[in-house]
Amino acid sequence: MDHHLQQRLNNIRAFADELPSALIIHDAQSLEIVYMNSTGLNILETTLEELQALGPELYYVKYFNTEDSNDYVPKIMHIIKSNANDQVSYFQQVRVPRNTEWQLFVSNTKVFARNEAGEATYLITTAGLIDPVHHITSKVNRVMEEINFLRNNNPLFLTLTKREKEVLKHMAMGSNSGEIAEKLYISSATADTHRRNIRNKLNLKNNYDAVKFAQAYNLL
Repeated sequence: MDHHLQQRLNNIRAFADELPSALIIHDAQSLEIVYMNSTGLNILETTLEELQALGPELYYVKYFNTEDSNDYVPKIMHIIKSNANDQVSYFQQVRVPRNTEWQLFVSNTKVFARNEAGEATYLITTAGLIDPVHHITSKVNRVMEEINFLRNNNPLFLTLTKREKEVLKHMAMGSNSGEIAEKLYISSATADTHRRNIRNKLNLKNNYDAVKFAQAYNLL
């Protein structure tokens, strides 16, 4: 770490522990943690030395919902490779070992330093806990649940034909086979076959399951 960067880090250390949010600096290439303020360390109930000993991969597995990282890590990699001074904002679900419940954070990451060639060398991230009783938390949690539903069920939904998606829409609206047949100009027997195939492909147990799929995939 060069003298200039060390000075910038020392300047951050002078006030970072007073911040109400976690502040983290990562090596842009290895994603190893270079610094975390006391707020972040207290949230994770650990020390900087313990986090550095874990290494980047185990760090994310231990504390974060790795399914979330599939969404925001590519965006972070983009700003690392880009010369633009952009930032990435995203939600993170964090869990410490003694607590089985996920805590929801809103995080922002940008490039903190570049070398003489303009390559990103360090990243800086702030992460703030969203109050569990705040009205927006329940809305965000619903969005996160829907995202997880899409992740888990997308392979199943992709097996549906265009016609089966049309039938699924009418199933979710409560239409029976006769009504579906009339609306789609097909026979009742064909509508029955489509309904049976859809239930098997999506593992539907009841009409509520059909509604969940139809809503998640904007069929309604």
